[in-house]
Amino acid sequence: MIAIYNKVKMLGVVALTALALTACDDYLVTESQSSLSTDNAYSAAANIDQNLTGVYGALKPFAQYYLAMSEFRSDNLFITTEQKTNDYSDCAQFNNTGLLNDNTVSNCWADHYTLIAAANVLLDRMSGAGMTEAQVKQYTAEARFLRALSYFDLVRFFGRVPVSLHELSPSEAFAIPQSEPLEVYNQVIVPDLEYAIENLAETPVDYQGNEHSERVKNIAAKALLGKVYMQMAGYPLYQDTKDKAQALFAEVLTKLDNYWVSSMDSWNRMWVHENDNKNFIFEIQYVAEKGQGNPATPLSKPSNTYADDYCNAYLTTGPHVYVERDLQDHFLLSNTIENADGTTTEEYIDQRLVGTINTGQAYDEETGQYIGGATDQNNFLVKFFEHKIKRASLGLTNMDAEIVDRTCWPQNWPVLRIEDIMLLYAECVGNTTEGYNYLNKIRTRAGLSELKELSAENYQKAVAYERRCELLGEGHRWFDEVRQNTFVEDIRTMMVNYRDKRDQAHSSNYTIYANRVTQNSALYPIPMSQIRIREGLYTQNPGY
Repeated sequence: MIAIYNKVKMLGVVALTALALTACDDYLVTESQSSLSTDNAYSAAANIDQNLTGVYGALKPFAQYYLAMSEFRSDNLFITTEQKTNDYSDCAQFNNTGLLNDNTVSNCWADHYTLIAAANVLLDRMSGAGMTEAQVKQYTAEARFLRALSYFDLVRFFGRVPVSLHELSPSEAFAIPQSEPLEVYNQVIVPDLEYAIENLAETPVDYQGNEHSERVKNIAAKALLGKVYMQMAGYPLYQDTKDKAQALFAEVLTKLDNYWVSSMDSWNRMWVHENDNKNFIFEIQYVAEKGQGNPATPLSKPSNTYADDYCNAYLTTGPHVYVERDLQDHFLLSNTIENADGTTTEEYIDQRLVGTINTGQAYDEETGQYIGGATDQNNFLVKFFEHKIKRASLGLTNMDAEIVDRTCWPQNWPVLRIEDIMLLYAECVGNTTEGYNYLNKIRTRAGLSELKELSAENYQKAVAYERRCELLGEGHRWFDEVRQNTFVEDIRTMMVNYRDKRDQAHSSNYTIYANRVTQNSALYPIPMSQIRIREGLYTQNPGY
């Protein structure tokens, strides 16, 4: 795997990018912390390349936010206990009071603005480094793509956020008000990605002409802008941008063969680090070094008695996160599908099961089902957990010796992958031949039956459900539920299901959780650490 950064290099790059985190948590401020002068820190192409590496390196924490603030908050994954474990239960249980000072939420804000500040410094200081015009455009396009991704996350998580497109002094940063979400989209995210589409290469190269498969490609900018337009077309903005999204997705899908894996064996192998930078359109890079691993991996697995069976590394401080029980049932049990003509079709076990979740259930060879159905006990997400049992099943060597602690997991995080785009395109074109083609291509690879002749409503439900199953744990579900404005009903249904059918011991808790979910829950609160920067500068989101 070609790593974008390592620990030593990243520390040097942070100094060169001159990022400062002030005592008042003002993460838009950029002051020099380097003994190097501004001139020699940005005077050569090699320095610019190193600084761009630093911008990429700022992506490192993002995986945990996609998991904790999207998946935990959605009806995919759930934390069933009130126990506070790194504040993740606040996200899952809609604890509005706790979220105001929640470390995960405030760190998400801080880390995204750290990347934005790094990108802005680079963009403002890139001239004069002796690079060709084509090289400047390529590096600018990469930095603007990363900045757009950060602002896209911020506006989806927080709504009205402050915008900076240049390096700022502390006094300037203290005076920046929030922008309306539509302004952030139209003035920052869309222009940055349009520039990226126009100027990114099909195969990324550095200033010396060396190829870098880990850097952002032209196709990634098209895919991300398509996703931006889809989000804009949904709740709460309802902009007329869906056709633009569809057109971009169609362009991305002309490269389908570059990313599509046709067998379940290949699909299962996507989730080990040996296949980093091969199957995803864009991914966050990690390596098996202390402090440089994927921070989402330890969060995907609860502490339980099976820990030593999967990995010898200390993992017992992770939250108790479980796959939602009806979703467990989908993976565990065969289903009966009611067809439009009144007939029924028996589905097979979803073959993505072993690559997606651990069930702790025994498998009955005669019936082809898992005995006992869904349960919370020893259930956890394994898609990002590169444990020794998974590796042995794929014929790969045990890597326990490399995992010295919970910060060492090397598997990359997929920000964009082709199945995401296939299903969004299927959503756009509706229940047409083309839509069924992409939907069924994913289903049949998983051993499921083809769908056909569904009503328009049931077709869209099928696409949305397939996104849950295929992309489980990858950070898309909450954003899907918000743009489709189903999040209140979906989450309350999940809580009621736990209360009435599954877990009577905690029934009163689930009623409390369900009642917390309102239309205002679409956004997280602006962290109180930011509200306190300057009284009256920021307005808190409704409901907090």
